[in-house]
Amino acid sequence: MGICTQSLKYTLKQNTQGTLSVKLKQLPAYLGHASSRINRFYNEDRVSMHLLKLLTVNQQRFEPDSQNFILPVLNLNIFDGHGGDYIVQQLQDRLAKSFADCKPSKEEFFKILKEYKEIFPGFDDVHYWENLYKKRNKYYDDYILNCSSKKENLLYNGSRMIFDKSGNILDKTALLSDIDRLRIYQTFLGLDLQLYKEKIAEGVPDEEITSGSTASSLFLAPLSEETLEEYNGKTDVFWINNDKLMRLYAAQLGDCKILICDKEGVAHSLTLPHHPNTNKFENKRLSEQKKKKTSQKTKEKMDDSLVGKDAFGEERFLNTFANTRSFGDYMGKPFGLTAEPDIYSYLIGSTKNIPHSEKHKLQFGGDECFVVMVTDGVTNLMSDQEIVDLVTTTVNLRGVKKATPQFVCDEIIKYILEIGGKQADNASCMVLRLSNWGHWPQIDRTGKTREEKLMNQDEMRQ
Repeated sequence: MGICTQSLKYTLKQNTQGTLSVKLKQLPAYLGHASSRINRFYNEDRVSMHLLKLLTVNQQRFEPDSQNFILPVLNLNIFDGHGGDYIVQQLQDRLAKSFADCKPSKEEFFKILKEYKEIFPGFDDVHYWENLYKKRNKYYDDYILNCSSKKENLLYNGSRMIFDKSGNILDKTALLSDIDRLRIYQTFLGLDLQLYKEKIAEGVPDEEITSGSTASSLFLAPLSEETLEEYNGKTDVFWINNDKLMRLYAAQLGDCKILICDKEGVAHSLTLPHHPNTNKFENKRLSEQKKKKTSQKTKEKMDDSLVGKDAFGEERFLNTFANTRSFGDYMGKPFGLTAEPDIYSYLIGSTKNIPHSEKHKLQFGGDECFVVMVTDGVTNLMSDQEIVDLVTTTVNLRGVKKATPQFVCDEIIKYILEIGGKQADNASCMVLRLSNWGHWPQIDRTGKTREEKLMNQDEMRQ
């Protein structure tokens, strides 16, 4: 099984699990992307897009050789590399295929955790992976089986029981199954470990494997297999003819952001960044290491690691890492720097087939306009609402036909080039068009702020 490079119209056989690589430049009216090194010597950002073909839950669990339906999933990935491009390039080339090839298995997942325990044994009295492996069954119950009551619903509080116009329940408690979550965890942790083992096999010393990368992965899928029957066999383009409700879920490592614009033009962040001292869940996860009986030297070292700052005044984990979760960065693995993803799920899309009384139960009200994925080179200089407003006002000014997702991505990068200082980071963005594209209110909530940033930068250059 390989990655196919044919056009979007190419359809994999129904009994084949795999990925379909889609050339971004062929779909500017629906999906755009842009990237620039800005004022750095190299651009270590990467993006990728694939149409995955995944076995449904019942097939994975009970009928692995079945030739019944295979669920299509649109997968968008954005990566922010650092310390060299080895990890980030491998992720661009291999993450989607690893996700499609993954055969979720509790036994295989535990095997991966055991390898982490053996390869990254810890420091002094700090043994992150050994502690995690000891509690592997509880860990599996908390984050794989029952994640719907924890991180997955983190950004939303309210009823998830939604009915269609016929009175059928669309969503009871969670949009993802334990198999869905296990596939993500197993892929992220498995690939991260595999990349390390490959470098070691090449004879590269531990201390020379210095590269790493954040990763934000977005998955868009039909609400159910039954929903796909309404697409008349054109399942590969369900996300283009998106006039139905869909499942959107995300896997997060680090601080690349995924934003969604609701029908009122308001920005919502779909994930939380893994920054030291700002993410309370990360603080709790890492502080548990200090609850153990540790030496004074270890306590001091770990305390320093949580408050260290670099030359630019930015907080760093272990005085080195900008995020507490990432691919690579293997020197931090014994201390809990991990590729364990946070998972978030949402029900989005057209509301024409559900009663008006049910619309308020959708996390963002339904009929969302677009999704934006950006690296920190953008978010360091723009707020969430500024990013969304730059998209909406560009479309308002240029018109829907000209201001495609590709056009607005180019405009975001041009704006960053204008306001970025001498130390501005690489900047990348992706914009995915949703069902309500172009139908937001004619309001620019942050226009004055964006204009002031341009004027201030012009004054600095004079």
